[in-house]
Amino acid sequence: MLMGIDGAVRTGQSGRLSRGGSSQLPRHTSSSHLPPRYPGQTRHTRQPEHQGKLVLLFSILIIGSCTVVLQHKLFLPIDSKTSDPQLHRKHLRAENQDLREQFTSHKLSALHSSYSLSAIQNATSKLQAAVKEIKRQQGKQQHIIQIAADNDIQLIEASPLPDPPVTHSPTQTPSPSPLTLDQLDVNNSAGAFHIQNKLDPTEDFSATGLDKKRRLVKEAAVHSWKAYEEHAWGMDELQPITQDGRESLGGIGATIVDSLDTLWLMGLDDEFSRAREWVSTSLKCNSSRRISLFETNIRVVGGLIGAFELTADHMFLDKAVECVNLMLPVFHTSSSGIPNNQVTLKQTGKKTPRLHGSLVSLAEYGSFGVEFYALTQRTGNASYAEAAENIYRWLHERFPGQGLLPTRLNRNRGTFTGMKTYTLGAMADSYYEYLLKMWLLKGQKDEMYRSMWENSMDEMMTKLMNVSVGGLLYVGLIQQNTMFMPRLEHLTCYLPGNLALGVAYGAVNGSKADHYMAVAKNLTYSCWQMYERMPVGLAPEMVWFHPTDDMQAGSNANQLRPEVLESFFYMWRFTGDVVYQQWAWQIFLAFEKFSKVESGYAGLEDVMAVPPVHDNVMQSFWLAETLKYLYLLFSPPDLLPLDKWLLSTEAHPISLQPSLRSSLKPASEHIVPLV
Repeated sequence: MLMGIDGAVRTGQSGRLSRGGSSQLPRHTSSSHLPPRYPGQTRHTRQPEHQGKLVLLFSILIIGSCTVVLQHKLFLPIDSKTSDPQLHRKHLRAENQDLREQFTSHKLSALHSSYSLSAIQNATSKLQAAVKEIKRQQGKQQHIIQIAADNDIQLIEASPLPDPPVTHSPTQTPSPSPLTLDQLDVNNSAGAFHIQNKLDPTEDFSATGLDKKRRLVKEAAVHSWKAYEEHAWGMDELQPITQDGRESLGGIGATIVDSLDTLWLMGLDDEFSRAREWVSTSLKCNSSRRISLFETNIRVVGGLIGAFELTADHMFLDKAVECVNLMLPVFHTSSSGIPNNQVTLKQTGKKTPRLHGSLVSLAEYGSFGVEFYALTQRTGNASYAEAAENIYRWLHERFPGQGLLPTRLNRNRGTFTGMKTYTLGAMADSYYEYLLKMWLLKGQKDEMYRSMWENSMDEMMTKLMNVSVGGLLYVGLIQQNTMFMPRLEHLTCYLPGNLALGVAYGAVNGSKADHYMAVAKNLTYSCWQMYERMPVGLAPEMVWFHPTDDMQAGSNANQLRPEVLESFFYMWRFTGDVVYQQWAWQIFLAFEKFSKVESGYAGLEDVMAVPPVHDNVMQSFWLAETLKYLYLLFSPPDLLPLDKWLLSTEAHPISLQPSLRSSLKPASEHIVPLV
């Protein structure tokens, strides 16, 4: 599980990446203080038709919020009281600085949304009329010449704004009131009824119907694999539109290794045999290309361990050891034990791999635990587990009792970056996921991991969680130290399943367990709404929650991601509620209708466009995770039972010894049914 949002789109470089921060976390403001517009920050190239977005943004600020300012403050009539041009210019600059501060604090400069060209033109026209009226009132051209002509909008260039101050105390900004279980139960009537009406009441979810659905998911895997074999064999990922491949992850055959356990679980024996042969003869981790240590671990090392777990074929384990032995020296290049993420493992005479850069994200350096500990269990070599666990211990000792951590760290200095972001989504997600899973993998005995996970979840609920105007629970993020952003990333939607997993196996108990499950259930519903409310039935990378319009698409691409289906899987396994299978089936049908192409499946550039445009990438996690979770959702629960198997962040199965001790109460005691 894995970036597109804040530079975290999992397009070859990182599924779940990371960032870094201070020992004190600011609390976000209440919903009444949320800004009027919530643009999303992405690295997508601006399309030509959106070049006027800056025009619209300033139009909204000036026309919508500053009408009185324009008429009475921004340009006072030049009379006996304001005849001094210098004084007038001072007023002008002061008001412009105020607008700039609003602009910066609300992140309007990074809007990535789907405004129509006509709306932009209309707003531009209104703004130009306002500027014309201002010019008429002043009567002096020299006062207007100072207005910058960027994007044909006349605004004075303000001096650069200083960085916002670092908040050292969580009490500097108000915290929202704690949510009660009754408040969390916001989707049990109208929302659920709306969903039930949208589902096909004749759809068969009996054993026979589920068997048919499972076969169709398997056919989708066959279609995907066949296209990959034909057009991109041995390369990292298939480009289904141009029918070729790309080396997006350093040339490590990522799709092959990532898909091994999926092929095995689906009984695709011939396909698995060909994949095994390639791994045996062609997989080399000592690539001369720059690779992501994080991605190599979760996709390749995890894929090899998962294949070994299912088959007991030691060739896979030997390959995993070979790869990790090349990675291990990177962990010894800093006093904290935190590795570089971008490295070249081919040593070419050097004692250590070549390192690139010093900034690493929380997910990048905090997501080695499960794979490395599992490798130690299976080989007896303690150095693997020590390399990963030293990082968690370093964080625990440096920030005792703190849950959420900033997302960017300078590994050379051992300090977080100045402008801190706190999130459970892109660039942080698998770190928090692995705190719980390390506790489970170590037999529910290492209290450090459990307490770190519980502290993180508690802080998430008090500092990042909110309820939209339409009653949707969501987990946002804090940017620039103190600024709460009311948005939900698709990458964050692994979280409900993680919460449910923790409750099921006693990481929290009593009323707190009830609260965690209520959050999990309601957040799962919100994640489903990211699909259900889009024209094509597929979710964007991120949605914003507007104070009047509720959920709006933000970064509109769909990259075949698995996180929502992952949470459906856990929620179905732990509650037995068929609604999660129903929602999963609707998503699969949408993939079949809009993402399936002649050669595999492709992501979508814009889920708001019908018909959508494909993005020419079949991510390796499509086979490794998305289709695997769909297959498991329609399979009997005895396929990978969760008291005996742990699924990594890339959904690779790892057997548990001994089996987990469950503390899950009946579903009715933890969670109110949707209908």
